Amino acid sequence: MFSKPVVFIVGAGAGKDYGLPLGGALASTIASDLRKLNRLIGGDNDLVDVLLSSRGRDSLPKYIEAGRMLGAAISSSVSIDDALYLLSESPEAVELGKICISRSILEAEGNGALQIRRDTGRMNPDAGKDGWIEQVFSMAIANHKLCEVSRAFDNLTFINFNYDRCLEHYLFWSLQRIGLPVSDAINIVRGLSIIRPYGTLGTILPRAPDTLQFGELSRLEVFMAKDRIRTYTESEALNKDHLRRVISDAAMHIFLGFGFHHQNLELLSVLESMPVRNGAKQVLATVFGIDPANIDQLRLSLQAIVKVHAERIELLDKTATQLLRDLRLRIMMAVG
Repeated sequence: MFSKPVVFIVGAGAGKDYGLPLGGALASTIASDLRKLNRLIGGDNDLVDVLLSSRGRDSLPKYIEAGRMLGAAISSSVSIDDALYLLSESPEAVELGKICISRSILEAEGNGALQIRRDTGRMNPDAGKDGWIEQVFSMAIANHKLCEVSRAFDNLTFINFNYDRCLEHYLFWSLQRIGLPVSDAINIVRGLSIIRPYGTLGTILPRAPDTLQFGELSRLEVFMAKDRIRTYTESEALNKDHLRRVISDAAMHIFLGFGFHHQNLELLSVLESMPVRNGAKQVLATVFGIDPANIDQLRLSLQAIVKVHAERIELLDKTATQLLRDLRLRIMMAVG
């Protein structure tokens, strides 16, 4: 159980457990889509169909040029988000990028470890049991009776920089796996504190206005989903006051698979005027695959964001799952 406020800051690296693409892989997939688009003069590619159905055939040349620009920007960018920021003054490039993101993420959801089985319409009960979300789930429900599980997530906030819905999807099915009825699982997932700086493709919960089934890849759904996600330049929709309270009040911040990109660090920098504080607040962060020469600067950046002394920040060469599994005892002793 979590008896103190904890914030999980989730980046693309955390999605690797579930078959979701990292920033570079997502950009590569989108670049491939754009090359197909740019080879067309008026073909029947599904990406073109999505555009033609809403914008008309006369708009195709404008989108082909935007696709060329976006493909070129991706080739020199760390991620698709960086490329879209570069071309933020081109509405066609931004819209095209969002369509490509939506399609790529939905395809990855549908083919990944947490996919919905066609024969049952459910997630496999054993799916994702070796991933980081199971570690969080297991810690959250510990020392709770089944009738108390509705309160198990009250002290958790997730700042999720990803577009996918693996977190909500996994928790929805796992709550049912341990014996809760569907209605209770819906209410618990609906009540989760999740901040999404870049929006989401839609909720996985049934019968909501923006419901989009996990992995659903129809043309209509792809087109509708792109209006629910945001680029960095559209992040003014983020409730900075709420984010400030969450970061300030947390006893522990756990960064999982976070890439420490400049624009994402900027979005988290909402405590600028506050001094560095003493106290028991802790920061744990995965830095798996990051060159050690970057570690000191990363620690300084996190110190500026969370406002704790550097010795309270621990950067670990582990994956998201490894951090939560290996440090479970320590986390529970600190905030359990």
